[in-house]
Amino acid sequence: MTGRRDFLRKAAIAGVGTAAGVFALPSTPEASDALMSDERSPSANATDQSLSVTAEDTSPYALWQYKKRDGGYAPTSPINVVFPLSETERGLDDVMDVLFDAGWYSLPVEYVRYAWNRKREAYEHQQATAAETFYGTVGRRHVRCWELEGAVSMQAHEDTAATPNHGIESYRQAQRRIEQLFDEAGWTVDESQRFANEKSPDHDGHVTVIRP
Repeated sequence: MTGRRDFLRKAAIAGVGTAAGVFALPSTPEASDALMSDERSPSANATDQSLSVTAEDTSPYALWQYKKRDGGYAPTSPINVVFPLSETERGLDDVMDVLFDAGWYSLPVEYVRYAWNRKREAYEHQQATAAETFYGTVGRRHVRCWELEGAVSMQAHEDTAATPNHGIESYRQAQRRIEQLFDEAGWTVDESQRFANEKSPDHDGHVTVIRP
C-alpha cells in the first residue's frame, strides 16, 4: 500500500516540469462516474433533520474550508463528509488510503485552503488531499481533509475543467462518489447529519457520516 502511494507521488511530481508533462498524465482508470445509488446514499436520501453543527466552536468537525483574503480568511466550500474516529484505531492515513487504493493522486495541482481548529484557535492548512487526476484538465473529483480532535473533516467537490482555473461543478456528485468508494472498501456509510453550511450549486447541508 505504501509502495503504491509513493509511486503515485513520484508519477505526479514527474509531470510537473512542463505543461506537456502535466497534460501527459492520464486519468486514473478508477475515475469513473459510478455513484452510490439514490436509495443507499445518505446524502441523496436524507430526510429533514435538525441542525447538528451550527458553529465551528461547538463541534470537533470543521464547517467550512477557507482561503486567505484581504488579510483574513473567507469561507469557500462546505465540509460535506465526516469520519468520527476518536473511539477507533483509525485516523487520517486510513481515510486517505481508501482513495489512494482507488487510484487517486496524493499530490494534485490545487489551491491552498484552511479549516478552523478550535483547540488551537487558528486556521490550519489542509493536512491531506487527493484527486482523481493530477491536473484535472477536463474536470475531476477532489478532496481536502483535516483531522481535528479525532475526527476527519473532508471537503469533497467536483471541479470544472481547468480552463484556465478550476471552479466548482458539484459538491453532491463528489460526495456520492466518496460514499461509493468507502462503501466498497467496507466502511459503514448509512448516516448523515445536517450542518449549517448550505452552499450553491448543490450542497443542502446534509453531511455524510462514514465510520470504519
